[in-house]
Amino acid sequence: PPGSVAAARRGAIDWETAKGAAICGSWVAFGYLGQTLGLLTTTASRSCVICSLHCVFVAALAEWSRVSGLWKRGSDDARFDVARIVPALVAVAGVAIVELQGAAGDPTVGDLLSFAQPIGFGLGYVQLEQLMQKRPEAALPVSAIKICVVATASLLFFELSPLILGTGGGDLAANAAALWPPRIPDFLPIVSSQTALGGILYTGLITTALALWVESIAFKRVPATDASIILATEPLFAAAAGAFFLGETFGNSDYIGATLIIGACILAILQEDEAADP
Repeated sequence: PPGSVAAARRGAIDWETAKGAAICGSWVAFGYLGQTLGLLTTTASRSCVICSLHCVFVAALAEWSRVSGLWKRGSDDARFDVARIVPALVAVAGVAIVELQGAAGDPTVGDLLSFAQPIGFGLGYVQLEQLMQKRPEAALPVSAIKICVVATASLLFFELSPLILGTGGGDLAANAAALWPPRIPDFLPIVSSQTALGGILYTGLITTALALWVESIAFKRVPATDASIILATEPLFAAAAGAFFLGETFGNSDYIGATLIIGACILAILQEDEAADP
C-alpha cells in the first residue's frame, strides 16, 4: 500500500521490523489456515471456543517469560503464578457458554486442526507487542506486511488445495498432477454479485485491513495478555449485532457468558493495577 511505501522511505520501518512483521504475519496465516482446515469437519461454535484459547496461551507465555527472567537474575521469587492465567480461563468459559449452547457430537480431526488458531494468533500477538514496543510509529507498514503474508499463504493454499484436500479427482499422483499449471481464482461469481462483492469488500477492508491496523495501534499501549482477553469479547459483539440487525434475542446463557467475559476483562485490569503497585 502507498502508506507503507511512504513509511519505508521515511525510515519508519527497517529490515528487522519488516522481518518481524513477516514472522508475525506467518503466525497469523498459520492460525487462519488451521481455522479453514478445521472448519471442514468441526462446527463454527467449537472452532470459536478453541480459538478463544489464545488468551490462555498468551497469558501462559507471558508468565513463563516473566519467571524465566527472574530465574536468570537469580531471584528467589521465580515461581509460576497460576493466578495470572485465571482471567483468560474465565474469558474462555464465557465464550464456551455463549457459543456451545446445545452443541453436541464427538471430537473430530477438525477440532485438533483448530488448535492452530490459539497457537498462531497467540504467537502473532506476542510478536506484534514486541514490534510495537520497539517501533510504535510503524503500525501501518507492519499491518500491510502482515496482510501481504496472509494473502500469499492463502494463495499458496489455493494452489496446493488439490493435493492437500484431495480435490484433484483421483489418487495422489492425479492430485499432484492437478497442481500444474497454476490456477487463477475465478472472481467472476463475486464480481457479478453485488451482495458477494459488498461482503468481500467489507470483510477485506474493514474487518481485516482496518482491524489489523487498529490492532497494531492498540498494541502500542496494551500488553498482549490484556489484548487477547479483550479480543475474546468478539462473540458478544456478534450477538449484539445479531440482535440489532437480525432481531435475535439473548438467552440466559448469553447473559451468563457475557458476564464472565466482561468479568475476565475487569479481573485482568485489576491484576495489572496490583502488579503496578510498589
